[in-house]
Amino acid sequence: MIQKQILKPHFQCHQSRNGHRFSLDSLLLAKNIVPKKQSRILELGCGCGVISIAIASHYPDVQIIGVDILESAVAIARENVRKNGMDDQISIIEMDLRKIKGDDFKRFQYIVCNPPFRKKNMGRPNIAFEKLIAREEIFCTLDDILTISRKLLVNRGELNLIYPAGRIAEVITQMSSYNICPTDLIPIYTKLKHPAKWAIVKGRLNSRNELNIHSPLYPSSDHWL
Repeated sequence: MIQKQILKPHFQCHQSRNGHRFSLDSLLLAKNIVPKKQSRILELGCGCGVISIAIASHYPDVQIIGVDILESAVAIARENVRKNGMDDQISIIEMDLRKIKGDDFKRFQYIVCNPPFRKKNMGRPNIAFEKLIAREEIFCTLDDILTISRKLLVNRGELNLIYPAGRIAEVITQMSSYNICPTDLIPIYTKLKHPAKWAIVKGRLNSRNELNIHSPLYPSSDHWL
Protein backbone atom coordinates (compact mmCIF):
# COMPACT_ATOMS: atom_id res chain seq x y z
CA MET A 1 0.00 0.00 0.00
CA ILE A 2 1.19 3.53 -0.66
CA GLN A 3 -0.27 6.74 0.67
CA LYS A 4 -0.83 9.93 -1.30
CA GLN A 5 -2.26 13.11 0.13
CA ILE A 6 -4.97 14.75 -1.93
CA LEU A 7 -6.65 18.12 -1.81
CA LYS A 8 -5.70 19.18 1.70
CA PRO A 9 -3.10 17.88 4.17
CA HIS A 10 -5.68 16.12 6.33
CA PHE A 11 -7.18 14.04 3.48
CA GLN A 12 -5.47 10.77 2.63
CA CYS A 13 -5.90 8.09 0.00
CA HIS A 14 -4.22 4.70 0.15
CA GLN A 15 -3.88 2.62 -2.99
CA SER A 16 -2.41 -0.68 -4.11
CA ARG A 17 1.33 -0.66 -4.66
CA ASN A 18 1.25 -3.28 -7.41
CA GLY A 19 -2.23 -2.81 -8.86
CA HIS A 20 -3.83 0.08 -10.72
CA ARG A 21 -3.11 3.49 -9.19
CA PHE A 22 -5.00 6.71 -9.77
CA SER A 23 -3.42 9.61 -11.61
CA LEU A 24 -4.13 13.23 -12.41
CA ASP A 25 -7.10 12.45 -14.67
CA SER A 26 -9.13 11.22 -11.68
CA LEU A 27 -8.53 14.45 -9.76
CA LEU A 28 -9.33 16.59 -12.80
CA LEU A 29 -12.62 14.77 -13.28
CA ALA A 30 -13.52 15.18 -9.60
CA LYS A 31 -12.59 18.87 -9.64
CA ASN A 32 -14.92 19.58 -12.55
CA ILE A 33 -18.02 18.09 -10.93
CA VAL A 34 -20.09 20.79 -9.26
CA PRO A 35 -23.09 19.09 -7.62
CA LYS A 36 -26.08 20.90 -6.24
CA LYS A 37 -26.75 20.68 -2.52
CA GLN A 38 -27.93 17.34 -1.12
CA SER A 39 -27.42 15.57 -4.44
CA ARG A 40 -27.00 11.83 -4.83
CA ILE A 41 -23.91 10.75 -6.78
CA LEU A 42 -22.98 7.34 -8.18
CA GLU A 43 -19.37 6.57 -9.06
CA LEU A 44 -18.91 3.61 -11.42
CA GLY A 45 -15.64 1.70 -11.10
CA CYS A 46 -14.57 3.63 -8.02
CA GLY A 47 -11.23 1.85 -7.47
CA CYS A 48 -9.57 3.14 -4.32
CA GLY A 49 -12.31 5.77 -3.92
CA VAL A 50 -10.23 8.83 -4.73
CA ILE A 51 -12.87 10.55 -6.91
CA SER A 52 -15.65 10.04 -4.37
CA ILE A 53 -13.42 11.27 -1.54
CA ALA A 54 -12.30 14.28 -3.54
CA ILE A 55 -15.89 15.29 -4.31
CA ALA A 56 -17.06 14.67 -0.75
CA SER A 57 -14.24 16.78 0.67
CA HIS A 58 -15.57 19.84 -1.16
CA TYR A 59 -19.29 19.07 -0.95
CA PRO A 60 -20.03 17.64 2.51
CA ASP A 61 -23.80 17.62 2.01
CA VAL A 62 -23.88 15.20 -0.97
CA GLN A 63 -24.35 11.44 -0.67
CA ILE A 64 -22.11 9.18 -2.77
CA ILE A 65 -22.23 5.49 -3.66
CA GLY A 66 -19.17 3.94 -5.28
CA VAL A 67 -19.24 0.53 -6.95
CA ASP A 68 -16.37 -1.66 -8.12
CA ILE A 69 -16.06 -5.25 -9.26
CA LEU A 70 -12.73 -5.92 -7.52
CA GLU A 71 -12.87 -7.12 -3.92
CA SER A 72 -9.37 -5.76 -3.28
CA ALA A 73 -10.27 -2.29 -4.60
CA VAL A 74 -13.47 -2.22 -2.54
CA ALA A 75 -11.53 -3.09 0.62
CA ILE A 76 -9.06 -0.25 0.01
CA ALA A 77 -11.82 2.23 -0.86
CA ARG A 78 -13.76 1.40 2.30
CA GLU A 79 -10.62 1.87 4.39
CA ASN A 80 -9.96 5.22 2.70
CA VAL A 81 -13.51 6.34 3.42
CA ARG A 82 -13.12 5.30 7.06
CA LYS A 83 -9.74 7.01 7.48
CA ASN A 84 -11.14 10.25 6.09
CA GLY A 85 -14.17 10.11 8.39
CA MET A 86 -16.67 9.92 5.53
CA ASP A 87 -18.63 6.76 6.45
CA ASP A 88 -21.84 8.78 6.75
CA GLN A 89 -21.35 10.33 3.32
CA ILE A 90 -19.83 7.61 1.09
CA SER A 91 -20.86 3.95 0.71
CA ILE A 92 -18.69 1.50 -1.25
CA ILE A 93 -20.32 -1.58 -2.79
CA GLU A 94 -18.70 -4.60 -4.44
CA MET A 95 -20.72 -5.13 -7.61
CA ASP A 96 -20.39 -5.92 -11.30
CA LEU A 97 -21.79 -2.73 -12.80
CA ARG A 98 -23.08 -4.65 -15.82
CA LYS A 99 -25.58 -6.35 -13.50
CA ILE A 100 -27.01 -3.16 -12.00
CA LYS A 101 -30.78 -2.99 -12.43
CA GLY A 102 -32.96 0.08 -12.53
CA ASP A 103 -34.51 -0.72 -9.15
CA ASP A 104 -31.22 -1.50 -7.35
CA PHE A 105 -30.81 2.11 -6.26
CA LYS A 106 -32.80 5.26 -5.83
CA ARG A 107 -32.06 7.51 -8.82
CA PHE A 108 -29.05 9.83 -8.85
CA GLN A 109 -28.59 13.46 -9.83
CA TYR A 110 -25.01 12.73 -10.98
CA ILE A 111 -23.08 9.73 -12.27
CA VAL A 112 -19.30 9.91 -12.59
CA CYS A 113 -16.85 7.47 -14.13
CA ASN A 114 -13.18 7.43 -15.06
CA PRO A 115 -13.59 4.35 -17.26
CA PRO A 116 -11.20 1.94 -18.94
CA PHE A 117 -9.88 4.00 -21.83
CA ARG A 118 -8.85 1.32 -24.33
CA LYS A 119 -10.88 -1.14 -26.36
CA LYS A 120 -10.42 -4.78 -25.33
CA ASN A 121 -7.12 -6.36 -26.45
CA MET A 122 -5.70 -3.00 -27.54
CA GLY A 123 -3.13 -2.62 -24.77
CA ARG A 124 0.09 -4.34 -23.70
CA PRO A 125 -0.15 -8.12 -23.16
CA ASN A 126 0.89 -9.76 -19.88
CA ILE A 127 -0.06 -6.75 -17.78
CA ALA A 128 -1.21 -7.33 -14.19
CA PHE A 129 -4.94 -8.14 -14.04
CA GLU A 130 -5.93 -5.17 -11.86
CA LYS A 131 -4.17 -2.79 -14.23
CA LEU A 132 -5.60 -4.54 -17.27
CA ILE A 133 -9.26 -4.17 -16.27
CA ALA A 134 -8.68 -0.53 -15.31
CA ARG A 135 -7.30 0.22 -18.77
CA GLU A 136 -9.21 -2.07 -21.14
CA GLU A 137 -12.95 -2.49 -21.65
CA ILE A 138 -13.22 -5.98 -20.18
CA PHE A 139 -15.81 -5.48 -17.42
CA CYS A 140 -16.89 -1.94 -18.33
CA THR A 141 -17.56 -0.57 -21.81
CA LEU A 142 -18.88 2.80 -22.88
CA ASP A 143 -22.22 1.15 -23.71
CA ASP A 144 -22.35 -0.36 -20.20
CA ILE A 145 -21.89 3.08 -18.66
CA LEU A 146 -24.54 4.67 -20.86
CA THR A 147 -27.02 1.84 -20.24
CA ILE A 148 -26.67 2.26 -16.46
CA SER A 149 -26.84 6.05 -16.69
CA ARG A 150 -30.09 5.93 -18.63
CA LYS A 151 -31.54 3.63 -15.95
CA LEU A 152 -30.33 5.47 -12.86
CA LEU A 153 -30.15 9.19 -13.61
CA VAL A 154 -33.06 11.42 -12.69
CA ASN A 155 -34.60 13.35 -15.56
CA ARG A 156 -31.95 15.85 -16.73
CA GLY A 157 -29.44 14.20 -14.41
CA GLU A 158 -25.78 14.64 -15.33
CA LEU A 159 -23.24 12.06 -16.52
CA ASN A 160 -19.53 12.95 -16.15
CA LEU A 161 -16.82 11.05 -18.04
CA ILE A 162 -13.15 11.47 -18.93
CA TYR A 163 -11.71 9.80 -22.04
CA PRO A 164 -8.68 10.07 -24.31
CA ALA A 165 -9.22 12.82 -26.85
CA GLY A 166 -9.13 10.30 -29.69
CA ARG A 167 -12.34 8.68 -28.45
CA ILE A 168 -14.40 11.82 -27.87
CA ALA A 169 -16.25 11.68 -31.21
CA GLU A 170 -17.35 8.13 -30.37
CA VAL A 171 -18.36 9.13 -26.83
CA ILE A 172 -20.49 12.06 -27.99
CA THR A 173 -22.18 9.98 -30.70
CA GLN A 174 -22.95 7.13 -28.30
CA MET A 175 -24.25 9.44 -25.57
CA SER A 176 -26.73 10.95 -27.99
CA SER A 177 -27.97 7.49 -29.00
CA TYR A 178 -28.90 6.84 -25.34
CA ASN A 179 -30.79 10.15 -25.13
CA ILE A 180 -28.00 11.65 -23.01
CA CYS A 181 -27.35 15.02 -24.58
CA PRO A 182 -23.68 16.11 -24.55
CA THR A 183 -23.62 19.49 -22.81
CA ASP A 184 -19.99 20.23 -21.91
CA LEU A 185 -16.58 19.39 -23.36
CA ILE A 186 -13.40 20.30 -21.47
CA PRO A 187 -10.19 19.53 -23.40
CA ILE A 188 -7.10 18.69 -21.37
CA TYR A 189 -3.60 19.40 -22.68
CA THR A 190 -0.48 17.95 -21.07
CA LYS A 191 2.00 19.73 -23.37
CA LEU A 192 1.97 23.12 -25.06
CA LYS A 193 1.68 23.06 -28.85
CA HIS A 194 0.51 19.44 -28.77
CA PRO A 195 -3.00 18.08 -29.38
CA ALA A 196 -5.28 17.54 -26.38
CA LYS A 197 -4.59 14.26 -24.60
CA TRP A 198 -7.85 13.88 -22.65
CA ALA A 199 -11.26 15.47 -22.45
CA ILE A 200 -14.01 15.62 -19.85
CA VAL A 201 -17.47 15.12 -21.36
CA LYS A 202 -20.71 15.90 -19.56
CA GLY A 203 -24.20 15.01 -20.68
CA ARG A 204 -27.75 15.31 -19.37
CA LEU A 205 -30.50 12.74 -19.68
CA ASN A 206 -33.48 13.91 -21.77
CA SER A 207 -31.95 17.33 -22.34
CA ARG A 208 -31.73 19.48 -25.46
CA ASN A 209 -28.89 21.74 -24.38
CA GLU A 210 -26.27 22.88 -26.86
CA LEU A 211 -22.72 21.62 -26.44
CA ASN A 212 -20.48 24.09 -24.60
CA ILE A 213 -16.78 23.77 -25.40
CA HIS A 214 -14.84 25.15 -22.44
CA SER A 215 -11.41 26.71 -22.19
CA PRO A 216 -8.70 24.05 -22.16
CA LEU A 217 -7.03 22.81 -19.02
CA TYR A 218 -3.24 22.75 -18.76
CA PRO A 219 -2.78 20.86 -15.48
CA SER A 220 0.49 20.72 -13.61
CA SER A 221 1.64 17.74 -11.56
CA ASP A 222 0.58 19.43 -8.33
CA HIS A 223 -2.89 20.36 -9.61
CA TRP A 224 -5.41 20.01 -6.81
CA LEU A 225 -2.94 18.40 -4.42
